[in-house]
Amino acid sequence: MMFAGLWLFPFGLLVYKSHFLPRLLGVWLMIAGFAWLAFSVSGLLRPGYEDKVYSAIQPIVLGEVATMLWLAIMGAKDKRPATT
Repeated sequence: MMFAGLWLFPFGLLVYKSHFLPRLLGVWLMIAGFAWLAFSVSGLLRPGYEDKVYSAIQPIVLGEVATMLWLAIMGAKDKRPATT
């Protein structure tokens, strides 16, 4: 899960900088990447606490689902310059 979460940081950074999707989703994805990293480290150091850590980070990792839903429902719309 460590590597599954680490890709979220560069993806969130790209979302944040691109203005292609809302910046909130980019920040949420970057935080989710660190949350998955914390979950992985807790599994290595304290395997008995994985369920507690997962229940704590579950709202944070829903950033991935929010991004999927945004793309599926709203789509990635290209902003065209206004013509005069």
